[in-house]
Amino acid sequence: MGYVPHPTEIEYKSAQRALRMSFSDDHESVYPTRYLRGFCPCARCQGHTSGPHRFIEHEPAQAEVVDVRQVGNYAINIVFADGHDTGIYSFQRLRELCPCPRCMPTGLKDEYR
Repeated sequence: MGYVPHPTEIEYKSAQRALRMSFSDDHESVYPTRYLRGFCPCARCQGHTSGPHRFIEHEPAQAEVVDVRQVGNYAINIVFADGHDTGIYSFQRLRELCPCPRCMPTGLKDEYR
């Protein structure tokens, strides 16, 4: 595994229901919280499979962010308003999920917003 950029700043923007992250390679990502909650990587949400992650629909209020915690030097844990707190989002996975136009030229589906 090569170099994986790490977040240098994380800011929750409640009015936009988005988590903004600046990375060590000067990339900036803005993730709708419903998108992050829907693609939660925990076993309870995704099961114990190695296949592609599936999006799980949640109401916007359930996806409000209550807290963000760093997990070692490789990930963050997001605590959501519905009490869900078992997802560990690796920095690599966050970059794979980045919805910016450069990373996702086709744009983010409306159902993920």
